[in-house]
Amino acid sequence: MEFLDRESELATLREHLLARPGAGLFVLYGRRRIGKTELLRRALEGVPRAAYHVATHSTLAEELRRLSATLARAWSVPLLAAQPLASAEALLAFLSAVEGRAVLALDEFPYLVESCPELPGLLQACWDETLAHRDLKLIVCGSSIAMMERTFFSPRNPLFGRRTGQLRLGPLAPHHLGEAFPWQLPEVVELAALFGGVPGYLARLDPALSLGENLRQRVLAVGEPLYEEVPFLLREELREPRVYYAILATIAGGAQKFGEISSKVGLDRANLNRYLATLAELGLLEREVPVTERHPEKSRKGLYRIADPFITTWFAFVHPHRDRLERGEVDEVWRTTIQPALPAYLSRAVEKVLQSLFTSGPLAAVVPFSVGAAGRYWSPTAEFDLVLFDQERRRAFVAEVKWGGRPVAPGLLADLRRRVAGEAAFAGLGVTYAVISRAGFTGPEVLDDSERLIDFSGPPAGSDGGRRS
Repeated sequence: MEFLDRESELATLREHLLARPGAGLFVLYGRRRIGKTELLRRALEGVPRAAYHVATHSTLAEELRRLSATLARAWSVPLLAAQPLASAEALLAFLSAVEGRAVLALDEFPYLVESCPELPGLLQACWDETLAHRDLKLIVCGSSIAMMERTFFSPRNPLFGRRTGQLRLGPLAPHHLGEAFPWQLPEVVELAALFGGVPGYLARLDPALSLGENLRQRVLAVGEPLYEEVPFLLREELREPRVYYAILATIAGGAQKFGEISSKVGLDRANLNRYLATLAELGLLEREVPVTERHPEKSRKGLYRIADPFITTWFAFVHPHRDRLERGEVDEVWRTTIQPALPAYLSRAVEKVLQSLFTSGPLAAVVPFSVGAAGRYWSPTAEFDLVLFDQERRRAFVAEVKWGGRPVAPGLLADLRRRVAGEAAFAGLGVTYAVISRAGFTGPEVLDDSERLIDFSGPPAGSDGGRRS
């Protein structure tokens, strides 16, 4: 898959490498498959005396042998190839003696620490004494989010306060996926809803196949990397993968309240809080409250949901059918179970993608104000799929999403108006009402300035303001 988006991240890295004088210790981190290595490779292109080393699960001696060979080539020090560095202290002494501008990128830094636990302390002492006064740029990169944050951002660890820059790499924005998948806009929205914006997942897909065929061939088939991706991810990132797996499976199965999760998984409050916090730190879980809540951290209305679209998809379509899929019944499972359930699944899954398109994507122009908050709303009497507020929370944009295969009646706007008027949370606000339809509308309707009909069946929404009248 081609290199998508990342212009601002690439600019940040290259500015740190090329424009800033003096020493640098840049921390680049993010979950596996997110595209850190490719971003690093692009950032280092054309940078003089740039060395790149990726660590593995190996001994310190083997790591230093490979790193010495890399430095010998990149920095023209042939002696290192013949006499590799023998210890972490020798490596830091060598770096301290390097003259002039040079760059060293250490990918999978946590593996280096695994083979040499004293490395952070040694690096801190060397940085304070010599490296901070040199012209060496160090980039440390890692997939273990907890370890990277603990090493560089925790006051209890030796490298705290030494970094000169940091970047946590996140998923690609949905509106960039169309650059690699030249499909119609509704299919790109559904792609983002099923697979998210993790480049390592998207690279496994074939743009020449339909979305459904990609799901059937690249996710449901035993032996495909995406078939085992979620268990592999949990084993790599977490010490007790079975417990985390059970929590995610429980949430994916519909238990979204804390008490429900606790009861079904069999964890008390203190332990469950710890596991949920770890999943949230990894970007795999989020706690959602109605967007109207002024203090979400104190709200008792919170619901837990899996934050990564592909993990949600995996638990919806792979986890419940693993026995049959392992027996080779992929076509039957697809035909009788998954394909019929997919439209209903997508009708819910696209809501988060649409939220992104309206806040920072191509549909932002449809909203008559700068968005300050976005999310869903629910109460005992109503539920709204998409709600946006301005910075002062004086104006709201409330949308109903109809992601089915049939055109819908424009009269739904009147029903939406009635339901919003019945909710005290929207009293006194200037509200814009919208209906979003994948398959268009059954007929025209005269709209006033506070109404939008957003049609995904024709030209890309937003090309005419995203509004029909």
